Amino acid sequence: MATEFNPAPGVSVEKLADAAQLASLADETPEGRSIVTLAKEKFNLRGREIAQKDTTFVPFTAQTRMSGVDFGSVKIRKGAAESVKTWVTSLGGTYPQEVSAEVERISRSGAPRSLSRRIRASSG
Repeated sequence: MATEFNPAPGVSVEKLADAAQLASLADETPEGRSIVTLAKEKFNLRGREIAQKDTTFVPFTAQTRMSGVDFGSVKIRKGAAESVKTWVTSLGGTYPQEVSAEVERISRSGAPRSLSRRIRASSG
């Protein structure tokens, strides 16, 4: 279950919560539902209707280990840290060392190496 939003450097926690909630609107897993609820409870963010003709929800698969949403030119993903890092860098983005360090710290505390429990965002 999502318990906290930990933004990357240069990303506000509110912006992260908003993006995480958008990426989770069609996610019926317990983790997805908990992200929507956490964003609502902590930041009063309400689920939005983004089912426009250019909106595509990306379901979680064992192959990608990510899920998310694409609308217009915006693409948002959440999932396993290494999968997200590979996806971000393949699109020419940067994956800050601070994010890798935080993922490592969280995993040492017993949490899985996943972005679903403590949501992270990468600027870039």
